Amino acid sequence: MKLAFYPLLLLLLSATSTASQTVPSSQLEAAVLRGDLVELETIHQRIEAEMATGTAADEPRLYLWAYSGWRVSQRLPKQRKRDRSKLLKSIQRGLEEWLEAHPDDAEALALLGSVLGDRISGPLSAMRLGGKASEALEQAFRLAPENPRVALQRGVGFFFTPGAFGGGKDKAVLELRRAKSLFEANDSALAASGWGYPDTLARLGEVLAALEQFDAARSVYGQALAIAPDFTRVRDELLPSLPPA
Repeated sequence: MKLAFYPLLLLLLSATSTASQTVPSSQLEAAVLRGDLVELETIHQRIEAEMATGTAADEPRLYLWAYSGWRVSQRLPKQRKRDRSKLLKSIQRGLEEWLEAHPDDAEALALLGSVLGDRISGPLSAMRLGGKASEALEQAFRLAPENPRVALQRGVGFFFTPGAFGGGKDKAVLELRRAKSLFEANDSALAASGWGYPDTLARLGEVLAALEQFDAARSVYGQALAIAPDFTRVRDELLPSLPPA
């Protein structure tokens, strides 16, 4: 199956694209914030089934399929390790194919960097995939340095990359704070409803907690829940993991 992808911002935030989708992006994002694996898999399978019909809306739906699959991969339990690996490989192939024809798509590059990073499972895969992930994220940054989703995924990449290889918590904090500022400089509706802003707050809190800046982490987790009360990962996992105030 030949995959094609529209830029993520157009897919998730364009009223025209959303109107043509059987599965609205808002429904997908609600499932993401709830951490609802059953709903995410259902959405992913519905998009896959729609793709098989060969409708005129194939291209945006193909990207939505890739994005929803990436979100599914983040929620799969450890006992479904093979399913997760297979899914991430499939998404990687689709993004790489898209980027051959659209090498300037910064958000697709950033997503590819995140997918490659998520595929790392040990030292050998880190050697094989780590450099590719970092290069995709840096290329995305070169193309769109003011894109908040690029900054978000680049910051996450820094968090999981050892300092000796160009990453580190300090760099992650700076980049995630920059992503936060970029979101907040946009229209308030975009910052509140477009994918990435709650994620940025959650990831920034994680890095701050790792640096033992617990009050600052608690503050950004509170901001995340103020705009996304159903963000279960923050509400039920990250915030309770902090030491008492």
